[in-house]
Amino acid sequence: MSTPEAAVPASAGASRAHAIGAACTAAGAVAWSMGALLIRLVQIDAWTILFWRSTFIAAGALAYIAVINRGAVVRVLRGTGWGLALAGLLMAVSMCLYVNSITRTNVANTLILLATNPFMAAVLAWGALGERVAPRTWVAMAVALVGMVAMVGDSIDGGSWFGDLLAIGCAASFAIVMVLLRKLKNQDTVPQVLFAGLWAMVLTLPVASPLATSGRDIMLCAVMGVCSLGLGMLLFVYGLRHITAAEAGLLSLLESILAPIWVWIAIGEQPRPLALLGGAIVLGAVAVHAAMAPRQNGA
Repeated sequence: MSTPEAAVPASAGASRAHAIGAACTAAGAVAWSMGALLIRLVQIDAWTILFWRSTFIAAGALAYIAVINRGAVVRVLRGTGWGLALAGLLMAVSMCLYVNSITRTNVANTLILLATNPFMAAVLAWGALGERVAPRTWVAMAVALVGMVAMVGDSIDGGSWFGDLLAIGCAASFAIVMVLLRKLKNQDTVPQVLFAGLWAMVLTLPVASPLATSGRDIMLCAVMGVCSLGLGMLLFVYGLRHITAAEAGLLSLLESILAPIWVWIAIGEQPRPLALLGGAIVLGAVAVHAAMAPRQNGA
């Protein structure tokens, strides 16, 4: 199988596109990481948070599409295929599985299992798209997984097998989303963000209580949906056009390691020393991988 163009930066232009893609994907994960702080500030249940932030993800994506395309929203949506609609559905499912996992098993178990996402994405992208994964990427993913284990290792317990299974489903569905978006990288993938918001609204409305939400909490969910999740998705989707699914999965781990840092800075909830060490290991793995990228032909 041939390797996709974005996977092999064979020229200065391709190297620059690869670097921009990695930067956008990393920025998307950083934006996502702010969501944890906003969740700590709201006073509603998880399902209602999911509903309201999904509403604002959809609204923000719709406004973005309208502005970029000068109001031709219907034309843009008519041009999308089943692939983007499926990617949106799977992204919505991934968000719902995450919430259900952390309510049914130990949070540490969930985070460790989610750290398998880059490996899933690498295998799926190799099988479906022929994307080769360079040795440096395999090494970086393995080191990052060790860092994630160090972050939450002393919090792992037996948990619940069902909650653990949901975490695996979350990682797998997100991996499939990345592979689908890589396959569709030559078309406008922004509508996927709109679809994700709409699907998540449909999935969460039956169990959410949107009418019982205060104005303050709605405003916080708006910031979460537009500035954290929505903007993060737009950046992540764009970045996936230029880097492999494995690299995107590796960079997505930034969300998990930065989230507790923002909570610490804002409300003084200090992470454990082992968590800081594990986060430093993950950051180191990502940084070294990024620094090596211009000098390697694999991805």
